[in-house]
Amino acid sequence: MTRTRYASAAAFLGAALLLAPAAYAAPKKASAKTAQSAKKKKAQPAEARRVAVLASGPHADAARDALEAELARRPARYEIVPESAVRAAASRMGRDPTQPAGAAAVASELGLSAVLVADTSTVGKKHQVRVTVRNGKDGKALASPAAAKPATPKLVPVAVKRQWTALERGLQKSSAPEAAPVAPPQPPTPVDPEPAVKPAAPIAETPAPAKTPAAEPIRKPVAAAPKEKKAPEKEEDSLSTEQERASAPIVEGALGVKLLGRSLRYKDDVFGVLRPYTLGPDVGGFALPGAPQVAGDVTVYPLAAFKKGALARLGITGAVDQSFGLKSTGSTGAVSYPTTAREWQAGLRYVIPFGEAQRHGFEITGTYGMNTFRIDAVDGERPLDLPNVEYKTAGLGLGVRAALSEKFDFNFRLGYQHPLDSGELSSDAWFPRMSAGAVTGSATLAYRLNRILDVRVKADLRRYFFKFNPEPGDPYVAGGAVDQYPGLSFQLGFRY
Repeated sequence: MTRTRYASAAAFLGAALLLAPAAYAAPKKASAKTAQSAKKKKAQPAEARRVAVLASGPHADAARDALEAELARRPARYEIVPESAVRAAASRMGRDPTQPAGAAAVASELGLSAVLVADTSTVGKKHQVRVTVRNGKDGKALASPAAAKPATPKLVPVAVKRQWTALERGLQKSSAPEAAPVAPPQPPTPVDPEPAVKPAAPIAETPAPAKTPAAEPIRKPVAAAPKEKKAPEKEEDSLSTEQERASAPIVEGALGVKLLGRSLRYKDDVFGVLRPYTLGPDVGGFALPGAPQVAGDVTVYPLAAFKKGALARLGITGAVDQSFGLKSTGSTGAVSYPTTAREWQAGLRYVIPFGEAQRHGFEITGTYGMNTFRIDAVDGERPLDLPNVEYKTAGLGLGVRAALSEKFDFNFRLGYQHPLDSGELSSDAWFPRMSAGAVTGSATLAYRLNRILDVRVKADLRRYFFKFNPEPGDPYVAGGAVDQYPGLSFQLGFRY
């Protein structure tokens, strides 16, 4: 009995020893699989956000390159969608992708999480860089740091780096639009089996998925190729000349030396007693410029320093030409008489800019002025056959200024002057019933030394024309006259 009891206990103990390891090992194996599965799920990286960059303004290329470079440094977080794809989608839908509604519509079509909108437009006299992160789901602005104001494209990447921390916070908050719900697959329609010699192939339980159009391939971020370095520019030239021309200056003008000529010719001189006058070399009755003068002009735009817009381009203008060392001879040529040639004008000028970056402009100028040509007496006598003239005129002129290149500027002006008085020529001793008019024209070519100074060559002409309307008993009888003044100037110009 005792021996049977011991045998049963031994058999029970042996069975327990054999089953215990297997029972202990089974849960361990299951827990190990569960832990491994959880580890794999945890190790899987988050899906990269699809982001597009839209840039506009003078520094658009620099801003786009800088933003795409920052995104390309984080390929695990962001996937760059080409700007051309965004522009094409916006054009098809007729939307503005830089605005909330347009950004959301484009993001819905392309599956974008965010749109980076970079604006590099000009504010006043400085460029700005303002970047906004628009959410792909609803187009709202998730981040819009304060605009930076770099002076050159080389400083744009620095401005982007300073704003990147705030921009990335907005990008991390972005989300793509929700995909449209997909209809559940329909169960297959039962098909009656047809008699066949060979067994039919098994029918799939679910229908084959419908073919969808292939998605447009996405360009992978590629490291930007290094751009060729241009030769360093001078400090003055590094400032944008387009920016300087687009803004209204406070003051502009020129000062230099002018060569003057004069030719006075009468028409239909019945008695042949009217003596013509020539100052400078005479070529076929036309006097070439040769007498020296000091010539200068200045235009001040008083409101340009305080405000922008239309009134900033209204200026007060003035010009003075003054001769020195001139002499005129009498009819015999024996005596030289001191001669004065002077002209001044004052008025208002308004400039209307046009063209790319407002580099060109129309001018409208209204002036009042006086042009004097006087022969002074020597020992109380002067030539009586040469009248002293003093034209007082009021006129209107039109002009156009154009930037031919980064260095050359051109200016052309044409105007009409109405003589209010002509001095001795319209007196009772000469032609009291005369009528007169005058035209003026000038062409200037300037070479820019820097953003303030230039050197220029200017050719101009003032031409007065008269109809004398003589009557019997007048001291002189002639049909009319032409009094013209050609000029050639070499000046140093300025614009600030």
